[in-house]
Amino acid sequence: MTKFRLHPQGTNLQLDGIGTYNQGLGSMLRHSHVFANVELTLLDGRSYARMDRTLATMGNRFSESMRLTENPFKHLDNSDFPDPPEAAASSATLREKTRGLVAEEIDKAMPAYLKDE
Repeated sequence: MTKFRLHPQGTNLQLDGIGTYNQGLGSMLRHSHVFANVELTLLDGRSYARMDRTLATMGNRFSESMRLTENPFKHLDNSDFPDPPEAAASSATLREKTRGLVAEEIDKAMPAYLKDE
């Protein structure tokens, strides 16, 4: 089982699941992001035992942390940040970015999960 917790750089935020966050000072130094922490569990098809692939996906997580440019799926214009929070459910922009981010995370993890040992 692989479970990730996101800790945005320079913060003590712990972000679980899928959502958005907005931080900064004033309107000039404020930034918004979408996040998706996806958990995958691989089961053996014969015995239904869990198969641990944590080490296999570590390279993907490390390379993402060293990325110099921001992932376009993660960036969110401040004007698209849901205010009030209940507006998130009806935001087409948030749905599109979240779908893309979840798909990207799964696409990166699946080869390691499906690789024969």
